[in-house]
Amino acid sequence: MKRFIPWPRRSKPADGPPTPPATWTYTFTDRPASSDQTLRFTAQVHVTWRAGQSGDTGTPDDAARLVRDIVDEAAGSGDVLRRDAAEQDINAALRTALPLSGYGVEVTHSYVRLTIDDATQKAALLAERMRQGYALEEIRRRREQQREDAQRREEHTREEDRLRREYELDALARRQARARSDFLRTEILANPASARLYSLLERHTEHWPRLGGPPADASLPNLVREVQEWQPQARWVVVAQLLHDFVAGLTEEGRKELLTILAKAVKVHGDEKTAQALIKAAGEPE
Repeated sequence: MKRFIPWPRRSKPADGPPTPPATWTYTFTDRPASSDQTLRFTAQVHVTWRAGQSGDTGTPDDAARLVRDIVDEAAGSGDVLRRDAAEQDINAALRTALPLSGYGVEVTHSYVRLTIDDATQKAALLAERMRQGYALEEIRRRREQQREDAQRREEHTREEDRLRREYELDALARRQARARSDFLRTEILANPASARLYSLLERHTEHWPRLGGPPADASLPNLVREVQEWQPQARWVVVAQLLHDFVAGLTEEGRKELLTILAKAVKVHGDEKTAQALIKAAGEPE
């Protein structure tokens, strides 16, 4: 009986972990603009990339082009006087955007370090001082404008008050004029005696008390005599009224003729001066 001796079999090599794709690192310097287009950061950009899905390893410039767009956009909202904050914002934007693919490469990691040169620092400080000066000047101008507006409003209010007072005084004057007219018509001009008494007392109106009798130096007997002479039933008052009514009914020629006759009568009684005045009023030649 034959015995078969088995041949030893060659074992397959054990499968190891997959080999990670090769990566490359590239560092470049750029000058991205800040929020003030005249002021720029100095940026040192670190990029790690690998070949894209196409298998092409690409070039460092391709990787830099992918990162640079994000760096420029994030730096555009930064302030050169807040370098650390701008650097943090740019790196946060990069972390959010990674990984980046394009131009045959894939960027897996990137970060930025920002610096500010002395000239940019001085220019930024000068621009800040100018902005502060403009802001202070604007505040001063605005306050001055507010004071002027307040002064104009105050003057306008005073003018309105003055016009209102003048309007009230005018209204008061009109009411007083109406009251005086009514008083003259219903009280003073009711009869000749009242009119005569009023004319005598009106001469001293500035010395009268607001309420009370005539002034202390007025002669009451004289006032009484004057009033009695001007009573409606007095002869001369009746004659004057009759003559007034008669003359009112004459024509213009009749009035001239009456004045001429009256002038001759006055002249006969020896009053040459009054006669001449009547002839002149009649328009007759002397």
